[in-house]
Amino acid sequence: MNLKQLQQQIENDAVANFYVVTGEEDALLASAYRLFQSLIADEDRDMNLAQFDLSEVNLDTMINDAMSMPFFGNKRVTIVDNPQFLTATAKVNNHDQELLLKLLQQPNAENVIVFFVKQLKLDKRKKITKLLLKQAEIVDLPLLSEKQSQQAIAGYLSQRNYQMTPEAMTELLKRTNANYSNMLNEMPKLLAFAHKAKKIELSTVQALVPKTLTANVFDLVNYVIQAKVEEALVLYRDLLLSGEAPLRLNAVLTSQFRLLLQVAGLQGNDNDISKQLGVHPYRIKLAKQSLRQYKLYDIRNGYLKMLDIEIQLKTTQHNPERLFELFVMNFSK
Repeated sequence: MNLKQLQQQIENDAVANFYVVTGEEDALLASAYRLFQSLIADEDRDMNLAQFDLSEVNLDTMINDAMSMPFFGNKRVTIVDNPQFLTATAKVNNHDQELLLKLLQQPNAENVIVFFVKQLKLDKRKKITKLLLKQAEIVDLPLLSEKQSQQAIAGYLSQRNYQMTPEAMTELLKRTNANYSNMLNEMPKLLAFAHKAKKIELSTVQALVPKTLTANVFDLVNYVIQAKVEEALVLYRDLLLSGEAPLRLNAVLTSQFRLLLQVAGLQGNDNDISKQLGVHPYRIKLAKQSLRQYKLYDIRNGYLKMLDIEIQLKTTQHNPERLFELFVMNFSK
């Protein structure tokens, strides 16, 4: 089930007793929260809407609430975050297990219990997990693809009578790694800046939207391979000034070179490769573009030299900036 189908269920007053919400897209997960909260009128939420983070609250506290009848209302909603008891790493005592089984097998008809598992790896061999997945509606909210993110933002702007130039959209995708949640977070300031013309230009995105570390590192690797020494050093120093630790920066650079090598050795479309490597399809798309421009030898050379810098940073007192300067200046020699 997707977000639209969930909304239709709620609008048709056809909600289930149990829901399991999975996914990585923060903006969509937040929308799901709001939809479940909307089941309870504002004036009744203090009494009939409860939220529990099981990393902070005991399991039996949540169970007792989920088994309670609505208080002067038609429904009671219990939202549960971090349900570690559904994973292989967490154990459930006999008492709690009995209560959970009773909750799942004999739910109050007026109650809705929502488990936000997000990216937790569920142990489907567990009796409790198996029963919950059988009883519950599954709402899956994965990361949107580049195309889906672009369409969603275009729809968001259209609803507000705004436009964005193609160049501005391309730049926004690049600066946010085509992550829909990140793109959506940038909208308020972009709309505020363009409120008169109702049109977002490239210059507006460049001025207001900061690049993610991943996007900056992508540019940095390109500068290195293209032997653009000055540009590489300026960007590297800017990242240090912004608070990035040298070891972390080195690790992300190494990771980018590794990603290029991995993509070079794999076949399939962007989505297939992204699933194998556990990265967003947009990064695979950019990696393939780089591989069409650069020699594999240069990429492998960069990766090995970054590993060498990492060893030196961990075992010697060498200045990180000086090591990177030598790396850039000697890269193509």
